[in-house]
Amino acid sequence: MSDIAAYAQSIREEGFCILRNHFPKEAIAACRIAFAPILSSYVANLQEPPNRGPNRHYIPLPLVPPFYHPAFFDDDIIHAVLETLLGQNYAMVQYATDTPLKGLVYQDVHTDLPPLFYEESDHLHPAHVIAINFPFLDVTPERGPFEMARATHFLPRSEALRRVKANDVSFEPLLMSAGDVLIRDPRCLHRGTPNTTDTPRGVVVMGMQRSWMWRGEELLDQNPITQTVWDGLSEREKRCLRHFRHRHLR
Repeated sequence: MSDIAAYAQSIREEGFCILRNHFPKEAIAACRIAFAPILSSYVANLQEPPNRGPNRHYIPLPLVPPFYHPAFFDDDIIHAVLETLLGQNYAMVQYATDTPLKGLVYQDVHTDLPPLFYEESDHLHPAHVIAINFPFLDVTPERGPFEMARATHFLPRSEALRRVKANDVSFEPLLMSAGDVLIRDPRCLHRGTPNTTDTPRGVVVMGMQRSWMWRGEELLDQNPITQTVWDGLSEREKRCLRHFRHRHLR
């Protein structure tokens, strides 16, 4: 079995896979440095409760360097896995960070997606959305790792939630190093955990979806792309980012 087939099979069967040491560490380090003032400004100007629970922040990222890097957006292996799972002409509609700070609590167990068919909320179907996550720094047990319940995307939603209430579902922390990449089915039950350190734990989330999916324009207005960046993208990147609006800014 090829690596691509193995990664796709793991996501289908377990709900996720991790590509270890996949992105260049220097590109990740540049993002970590550039994100610090964005986070500080966001927290300083926050006028409402955090959007992901106490001391947990969802912050969109601009699609400009260092947050735009071809290693993140034009990777052959990741694109092959996505095409295997989502078919041709899938599109990206989300680029942001999930950043827990010290003092937060466990998130409620959840999935990231509503039922695809509201009239049949327990209907089981192949993945229609895939999330890609990668951290700006090493995710240790103390820094609020993401916890997943394997293969719960196969369970009807009502049954999955029943098992959670009955404590019949086990969650495992996904510890990652800077450069690792998590590819997951967002329907798998998961939760964020407390960050007990003074170091913000920034983790990027990219949302990818099938060509026929549409989840609203509000996501796309949060990520400016300058014309200079757009002009330098590969054709594959332009196809993947086609829903984002590039601006005539240099």
